[in-house]
Amino acid sequence: MILKTYGHATLSFEKMGVPTLITDPWLIGSCYWRSWWLQHYPSNEDLLTLSKSKNIFLTHEHWDHAHFPTLKKYFLNKKILIPELNSKRLKNSLKENFDVEEIKSNKWFKVGDIKYISIPLYNDDSILLFEYQGYLICNMNDSKATPQIIKRIYELKKEKKLNLILLQSYAPASINNSFRRQDYKKVSIKSKNDYVKYIMNTSNKLNAEYFVPFASQATFSRPDSIWANEFKVSWEELYKMWGVKTKLLKSYIKFDLDNHQYDTYVARYLKSENMDRLGNLKYQSNINKKIDLMDLKYFSNICKSVKYILFLIYPLGINFYLSGNYYKYNFLKEKIVKLKIKPKSYLEMPINEFIESIKNFQFTDLGTSFVMKIFIDSKINIIQTYLLFIFLTFSEKGYFSNFKNFINQIKLVISNFFPKKLY
Repeated sequence: MILKTYGHATLSFEKMGVPTLITDPWLIGSCYWRSWWLQHYPSNEDLLTLSKSKNIFLTHEHWDHAHFPTLKKYFLNKKILIPELNSKRLKNSLKENFDVEEIKSNKWFKVGDIKYISIPLYNDDSILLFEYQGYLICNMNDSKATPQIIKRIYELKKEKKLNLILLQSYAPASINNSFRRQDYKKVSIKSKNDYVKYIMNTSNKLNAEYFVPFASQATFSRPDSIWANEFKVSWEELYKMWGVKTKLLKSYIKFDLDNHQYDTYVARYLKSENMDRLGNLKYQSNINKKIDLMDLKYFSNICKSVKYILFLIYPLGINFYLSGNYYKYNFLKEKIVKLKIKPKSYLEMPINEFIESIKNFQFTDLGTSFVMKIFIDSKINIIQTYLLFIFLTFSEKGYFSNFKNFINQIKLVISNFFPKKLY
C-alpha cells in the first residue's frame, strides 16, 4: 500500500496504481477568487490515477479542501464522505450534484484493507484517522484538536503499538497576518516560528514517528494577496527550525507502508503559468464596480442572530472601506451608511468578494482574510476583530439559528473536551 500526498491537502492510499480512497482533492485551478494556487500541480498521470478513486473524503467545507471545480470534473459519480458536523452547509452544497454521505462520528469503519474513523471538531472541522498494517495515519489538516483529543489519539497509538504519521497544516491561513497600521505597516500576530512550534508540539504529544508537510501547499497570486507569500513556511525553513525527534519528511511524499520506505516524488514544483494573469484579472474586475447599498445590506443577514453581542463589541459600529468609499454599519439598527471622513479603524476588502461572501454566508471563511486588510488604531481593534470573526462564524454556520442547533453545538464542544477512547 502506497501513501501519497498531492496538491494541497490530498492524501491517497494506492494499491496497484488504484486509490482505495483520497481526501480533500484540490487538484486543478485556483480557489478564493483566484487568490490561492497550488504550489505544485499533479501531472496528467497523477490526475488519471486519482480519478479512479471510488471513495472521496472531505474533512471540512473550506474551498481549499472542498474544491468544487475538482469534484465536478473528476468525481461527479463517486461517493463523497463528509464528517457528521452540526452545520449542514457542506452537505447541502454537495447533495445536488454528488452522492454524499455523513460518516458516523467516532466510529471505526473499513474500506479495503484500511480502517478509518472521523472525529468532528467544534470549529466545524474534523480529524481523519487511518489504520493500516501497524501504521496510524493522522490527517489533522487545518484542525486545532483539543489536548484531550490529542491524548486519545496518543493512547490509541500506544495501546496498539502503531507507528504514527502526522499530516497537519503549518501556515498562516487565518486573519493573524491581515492587520495593518494606518501607514500600511503589517502587524503580525503570529510568526513562522509560532506555526512550526505548534506542529512540533503536536508531534511531541503524539510521539509521532513521522511528520508530513501538508495542507499548506498553496501560493498566493493576486495584487491584494501576494503579500501572504512572505508568511509561507518552506520545507527548508521547517528543516532549519525542526527540533523534535519526529522525523520530518519532505513535501509530496510517497510512502510504501508495506516495505517501510519513503521519499518525495517531486524534484521541482510544477506551478500554474496563468496564475499571475488570472489573479490580476480577477482583482481588476473590482475597479469599475459600482456599489449598490442594497447589496451591502446582505451583511445584516449574517449578523442577525448575534447582533446584540456584536453591538456590545462595536457599540459605535464597524467601519468598511469598499471601492473607494468608507461606510459604517450599526449592528443594533442593522443599517449601513456612507461616511464623509476616514475612520481610524476599518476593514478593507474588494467589493465583488465582499458582496459574494456576505450573500453566501462565507464572510468569515479563512480565504477572505487573504484579500482583506484590517486597519487598526489600537490593540482593542485586534480584540474586536477576533470576537467579530468568532461570533459571525457561529452565526454563518447556523449555531444560533434555533435552539436545537445551539444545543447540538454545546454537545459537540463537550465531546471534544471529554472524548471517548478510540479503541
